[in-house]
Amino acid sequence: MDIQKLKQFGKVKANEPLAKHTTFKIGGPARFYVVVEETEKIVALLRLLDGEGSDYFVMGGGSNMLAPDNGYDGMVIQIRNSNLEIRNSNMIVDAGSTMVAIARQSMKAGLTGFEWGAGVPGTIGGAVRGNAGAMGGEMKDVVVSVEAYRSGEVVLCSNQACHFGYRESAFKHSRDVVLRATL
Repeated sequence: MDIQKLKQFGKVKANEPLAKHTTFKIGGPARFYVVVEETEKIVALLRLLDGEGSDYFVMGGGSNMLAPDNGYDGMVIQIRNSNLEIRNSNMIVDAGSTMVAIARQSMKAGLTGFEWGAGVPGTIGGAVRGNAGAMGGEMKDVVVSVEAYRSGEVVLCSNQACHFGYRESAFKHSRDVVLRATL
C-alpha cells in the first residue's frame, strides 16, 4: 500500500509504535497507522482494503486492548469520527466519540439513562463492540440501533441484532466495524 494513497483518508504514519495509542502503553510498531475522522472516509478506506485483501485492525481510543510487542504487519485504523446529533430523546453518535463526552452532552441536553458512561474510558464504537458498562448501566440498555460496515456495505443493526450479552456483542464475532450508534 502506498502511503501517499492512504493520506486521502486521514493522517498516516509508517512504523508507528502502538504503545503511543493504548492506555496500557505497550505494543510495537504497526506497518501503517491511519487516523480517520470522517465516516465516509472510514467506509471508503475499508472498501479499498477489503478489495485489495489487505490486513487491517480497527481501534478506537485504545482502552481495554493489548497490542503485541512485536508490532502488527498490517494497517491499524484509528476511528476518530465524533459527530453528535440529538433528535428528540435520541442521540446519534459517531463511533469515535468518547464515552465521557457523550455522557456529558446527554446530561447537558437533559437526557437521562447514560450518566454511567461519564466514568467509562474509550469510544462509543468500542463500547458497543464490548457492551461496556458501569454502575448498573450497559450499552445494551441504551443502544437503539447501530450503523456498521459489513463486507463493503453500511448496514443498520437493531439492538436485538447486536446480540448483546455480558461484555459481548455480535461485533466481537464478525469483521463488522461500528460506525455510529443511536442511543
